Amino acid sequence: MAIKQTPMMQQYFRLKARHPGVILFFQLGEFYETFYDDAELCARELELVLTQRDKAPMAGVPFKRARGYIARLLKRGYKVALCDQLQDPKEAKGLVERDVVQVITPGTVLDDELLERGVNNYIAAILPEAEGVGWAVADLSTGEFRAADLPDLAAAHQELARFRPSELLLPQGRPPPELEPGLSGRTALTEIEARCFRPNVVSEQFGLISLAGLGLSERAGRAAGGLLDYLRQTQKEGLGQLRPPSCYTTSEQMGLDPFTQRNLELVTELRGNLQGATLFGVLNRTVTAMGERLLRRWIGAPLLGCDQIEARLDAVERLAEQEILRAKLRSALAQVYDLERLAGKLGARRANPRDLLSLGQSLGRLPALRSLLTELSSSLDQAQALARLSRALTNRTLEELARELGGALRDDAPFTLKEGSIFQAGYSAGLDERQERERVYKQKILALERRERTRTQIPTLKVGYNNVFGYYLEVSRRQAAKVPDDYIRKQTLKAAERYFTPELKEYEEKILAAQEGARQLEYELFCQLRERVSTQVRPLQELAAALAELDLYAALAETAKRYHYMRPSFTAGRELEIVAGRHPVVERLQAGQEFVPNDLCLEGDETLVILTGPNMAGKSTFLRQTALICIMAQMGSFVPARSAKLPLVDKIFTRVGASDMLASGYSTFMVEMLETANILNNATPASLVILDEMGRGTSTFDGVSIAWAVVDYLVQRIRAKTLFATHYHELTLLEEKLAGVVNMNVLVQEYDDQVIFLHQVARGKAQGSYGVQVAKLAGLPQEVTEMAAQVLAQILRGNPLEAIEGKRPQGPKFLKQATLFGGETHPVIEALKKIDVNSLTPLEALNLLQKLKGEL
Repeated sequence: MAIKQTPMMQQYFRLKARHPGVILFFQLGEFYETFYDDAELCARELELVLTQRDKAPMAGVPFKRARGYIARLLKRGYKVALCDQLQDPKEAKGLVERDVVQVITPGTVLDDELLERGVNNYIAAILPEAEGVGWAVADLSTGEFRAADLPDLAAAHQELARFRPSELLLPQGRPPPELEPGLSGRTALTEIEARCFRPNVVSEQFGLISLAGLGLSERAGRAAGGLLDYLRQTQKEGLGQLRPPSCYTTSEQMGLDPFTQRNLELVTELRGNLQGATLFGVLNRTVTAMGERLLRRWIGAPLLGCDQIEARLDAVERLAEQEILRAKLRSALAQVYDLERLAGKLGARRANPRDLLSLGQSLGRLPALRSLLTELSSSLDQAQALARLSRALTNRTLEELARELGGALRDDAPFTLKEGSIFQAGYSAGLDERQERERVYKQKILALERRERTRTQIPTLKVGYNNVFGYYLEVSRRQAAKVPDDYIRKQTLKAAERYFTPELKEYEEKILAAQEGARQLEYELFCQLRERVSTQVRPLQELAAALAELDLYAALAETAKRYHYMRPSFTAGRELEIVAGRHPVVERLQAGQEFVPNDLCLEGDETLVILTGPNMAGKSTFLRQTALICIMAQMGSFVPARSAKLPLVDKIFTRVGASDMLASGYSTFMVEMLETANILNNATPASLVILDEMGRGTSTFDGVSIAWAVVDYLVQRIRAKTLFATHYHELTLLEEKLAGVVNMNVLVQEYDDQVIFLHQVARGKAQGSYGVQVAKLAGLPQEVTEMAAQVLAQILRGNPLEAIEGKRPQGPKFLKQATLFGGETHPVIEALKKIDVNSLTPLEALNLLQKLKGEL
């Protein structure tokens, strides 16, 4: 027998059916309630008490504190639908009207308290096909919307790592793309019907006849259509903040695959939580949230066009030269609120009174900012980029809007419309009249209180108010006998009695009527004002982009002066010359220690560096700082070096570490081979390749052989600039065998059986790996390091087991040299005598040694 549902639960199930796969927050008065499976899920995830209502599991959160709970659900990848009461329960005749007013998903957040200040909250859509991949990405909070036609899934993985979306949309029934490990824990996957990927959705939304004017291919248009269709379904108030999708191509920016973005720690750390232990952390001296988000984007997408790079560097240089003006400019920018997200809330019709107040105050800074840019241009030849930004700050309509908002809103404008007290006196005669009427009757109530004290001879009599009982006259129990007969009892308390009179009731009704009239008029006035301001969403977004760029130029200039960075230059050839280069992150983390700078000078025909030296000497730091300097230069930043003359790098590849992919079930060696294969298949002569060790996890012979062959392929076939740090000293022989190979090493100094790391890189090969000395520094027991030193000495002499046997108190010898070389001549000895050592390559020697070993 079916359980008969109450009208309210019927309403709940009707709304729940419209939003499958979403947690429904159902408003009941001052709480959001969840029921059945949603309630059990919320009780588990949010640690709520699970109760029952008519045998239905139920869990709720306070209406005013719901955002904090929603944030926790979003971080776990859940979606939440807010079902609000659309009428006052007191005015409802029967069931209170309710409807879903917003669906919040990880990628569609608009509330400030749910967003991270300086981080874009992207949602992306991917449409994989045999000929290519459609790609679209948007940030609903700022209105950014972009689309691209990518060549393959590898390019899509690169964009996923670059944008790091909170939510990824893909066609239903298609296998999801394998996410890079750093993304899998933070990107929610959402399947949508394949029919939603329609390009005409974009045309309809933006009133376009064709997508040709946007430069979008049919595939990119379908990806954008799928994303837009999803946003339409989740956002009930419109998408006025969303700009038409701009087409971009990955060929316009430096290629940084997921491995490289992670290994170089551009914006996120590999492990730990060291403050500022990323390139972003070092460069981020922005003073606005808009500038901070732009810095993240620039780091992830260095430019390939020399003219664009030089224009950025010009702007940074001009601001770096003007310390006083730069300080004033940064001070003025710091007073600007997040215009990007304010414009986003305006377009979505979610801006509150405090948002408009912040907008007006920010726009009020425009004249001062424009004046500073004018002063800057008059003091020297203004950079092209700064001249463009100065023009962008000239908008008379927005300045008039600032004056209107400044004259309309109170300085303490509230965060919600329900609080009232939004507008200044004089803004609306009708509103002033209602508020004056309220003040008059409140004064009459105060006069009534004084009069009644005199009439009743009760000095403690007072007028009070609460939301339940309204206005009342309160008298203590001890004075209750003095109460006149015309007082009407309203409420009895433990220590007091509360009354009202017809006169007090009349004043109360007048006050409540005036308040309600003022609230209603204030609401209408605010909606009208917000609607007028919303017509300026596009100009506001353009202004926000200009201010973000200006903030970032000033921040990069500040960083350059503070940390003694220099302007890089670019060459059309293949020369690479970095003088006194430094690692931008490591030098900042070395508190109290001076970073040792190093040079890297490679002629056009010098392609690959074999870098040898002991562990802890600084090989990895040297490799990474070279890559970071190239990224900084091409994003438009000064670099940590005395000078830098660089070729334009189209892609950077890194092969370091394997910890993230080990969790996916791959061996260390397999991870190395996968990363190396990616490099050999995708690098070009204009690329920069960083190889930090190769061949771990397999035999020494295999490792050396593969490393040798990889070096040969990079030099002979690809000719990409490559830095290869290795402990295989056999590879240093390649300098003589292959044109373009250069040996370099990290210098050390030996003193009293100890090794001192000088952290200086020089031409030539290292004399050893100093592994035993490093083991001593690590704290291995003395007995272990002494034995290791003996074994090493014997290995170098060709007798590895003698050292081991020397340590054993008893037991037979494992190998006696006399049995090999004494008596009859062994066939292996005969073979060795016939070898022409000078004609063998190292690889041939290793193969021959392996063969002879098998004949023993």
